[in-house]
Amino acid sequence: MSADAYSYISRFIDLKKDEKEMLLKHLQIMTCAPKQILTRAGEMEQHVYFIQKGIIRKYFYRNKEEITTQISMEGNLVSSSVSFLSGVPSDFVLETMEPATLGFITRSSLESLYASSANFERMGRLIILEWLLYKEKQDIERMIQTPKERFQMLMEERPSLINRVPQKYLASLLNIEPETFSRYKKQLMEEKDKIV
Repeated sequence: MSADAYSYISRFIDLKKDEKEMLLKHLQIMTCAPKQILTRAGEMEQHVYFIQKGIIRKYFYRNKEEITTQISMEGNLVSSSVSFLSGVPSDFVLETMEPATLGFITRSSLESLYASSANFERMGRLIILEWLLYKEKQDIERMIQTPKERFQMLMEERPSLINRVPQKYLASLLNIEPETFSRYKKQLMEEKDKIV
């Protein structure tokens, strides 16, 4: 198991030696090219991905427009979670944005882990709770914060995304127009120049 994946899981539970070995048997590694589709809309999600390297975008289609709902980078888990947890077809597409290395576990492997140890069941509950809290936080931000506040928060929390992700996807994630995103970005650069 990669140190990164173990570090993520250690936020939720302490694994005993035999549990680490069991997890290692179920965790698989894959490398991906940019723009590789991991999950398509209409498919059943069978995997949870741990991002060791790279960025994954999660989006859905509204008519023909792609609406970005999540951009995840190193150290995060990503999945079409409703599909994975409930067995319904995914409404979302998961796609890599740059060369990526992913650890992943299948739904059947996760069920085996749950059956083997109460510790793994606890891990699953805590990770699902984190997903729910993240989703609610995201919904609140979209409803309450102004577009500029959403932009500023992204720049404070994940500034590296601005150099790694095309602007149109960041604008979609923040639910703002690309032109508005450009204006905020220009203002931010001007403010930085004044400080220097």
